[in-house]
Amino acid sequence: MVNEDLLPYAKRVSRSTLLIWGSSDEDTPLWQGQLLEKTIPDAGLVTLNGAGHYSYLERINEFITIVDHFFKSTP
Repeated sequence: MVNEDLLPYAKRVSRSTLLIWGSSDEDTPLWQGQLLEKTIPDAGLVTLNGAGHYSYLERINEFITIVDHFFKSTP
């Protein structure tokens, strides 16, 4: 949601959360991902260096590997 501050809801997330962010994202800058990682109780942030807003498409192979590992290791 563009222009909505949903950060107050982030601390209520009760599931393990994987955040994947492009280091060159200009639409949602990396600092926002870092703030979410600090706010969501059980969150981890993976940064794809040099990738932009659509980092999951730009680096699809890395994205799949990361997500696959996350779901295999999450109880």
